[in-house]
Amino acid sequence: MGRAETSRRAKTRKRAIISSLPDCLIHVIMSFMTAQEAVRTCVLSKRWKNLWTTLPFLDFDLSEFEHDDESDGESQYYEIKTNKFQKFREFVKMTLLLRGASNLHSFCLSCPEMFDLDKYLMFIRSWILYVLKHNVQVLNIDFGFDGSLPLGNSIFTCVSLVDATLNFPISHYSIRVINLPCLKRLYLRWIYLAQEFIDELFCGCPVLEFLHLEDCCRGYSTINCKSLKYLIVEDCNSTSAKREEVELINTPNLLSFCYGDDVECFGHDMLLKMLSLTSASICVRWTLKNVSYKGKNNVLLGLSGVQNPKLVGAMIKGLLKNELPNCPEFSNMKDLLVDGLCLSCHFDLLGS
Repeated sequence: MGRAETSRRAKTRKRAIISSLPDCLIHVIMSFMTAQEAVRTCVLSKRWKNLWTTLPFLDFDLSEFEHDDESDGESQYYEIKTNKFQKFREFVKMTLLLRGASNLHSFCLSCPEMFDLDKYLMFIRSWILYVLKHNVQVLNIDFGFDGSLPLGNSIFTCVSLVDATLNFPISHYSIRVINLPCLKRLYLRWIYLAQEFIDELFCGCPVLEFLHLEDCCRGYSTINCKSLKYLIVEDCNSTSAKREEVELINTPNLLSFCYGDDVECFGHDMLLKMLSLTSASICVRWTLKNVSYKGKNNVLLGLSGVQNPKLVGAMIKGLLKNELPNCPEFSNMKDLLVDGLCLSCHFDLLGS
């Protein structure tokens, strides 16, 4: 028997071994594929012909759909992008139409480069409503900043959701009710965080443990949540009316807190009540505006139980100077990182 024949038979045996696996294990293998790759497996054999139709993981990515005229001049840019999304739209439509009635575990829809969102809003809305009706647990939607989707009320009443990443503008006015009893992880971007919305969010998400807020507008003055364990607040500007108020973050079971923002957005009092905190990072960046630290105290007070706090940025020296005299003993601290300098053996530098 020749080497070519031996190699061919070996490959056939390997394919047979994979094909003999139960559907649930093959689905796990296919979960590492995009939806386009998963659908293509239907040509492998009769065993694989309909496997993708019961796949509980779907990942649609617009960037994978290249148009034949991608290298043409700028004058045809609009036409190229339109044709590209039309191909993407037809694929998503047919995939959802032909798949079975089984529930979905996770659904990812990534179109950050898409423009003219209003033109395709009807299709996108129907896709998301489809997955919500099929009891999706993990939802990841990425549209960038080009327009908003009036889907807030539908998404925020999906009782099966466990993990939601919403990377697109949402009008808080469209969210009339929040009922997410299973949600543990939430990422929000480009949304106005009114106090009423924040209160309803934590009331409607009783088991929420991880919250990441990015590029949002802070219209709240208080965060009260007992279930929260991880909180990230990144580039979230305050409204002018709220900048003079004391911002209270009362999260007694929080383990990790990360805060990053520009100087002018951090120049107000922040009261941190985080009794269980073990990890913290405060990053305040310079801007073109000449803004000094205006806070009175309480930021370091909330970090007093942290072992390895990290303080980085423009106002850290002012923060230390204003707050250290009124701070309790940092009994758990092992290392203090200030602007890249570890002060574990040089705490005397804090007074300079």
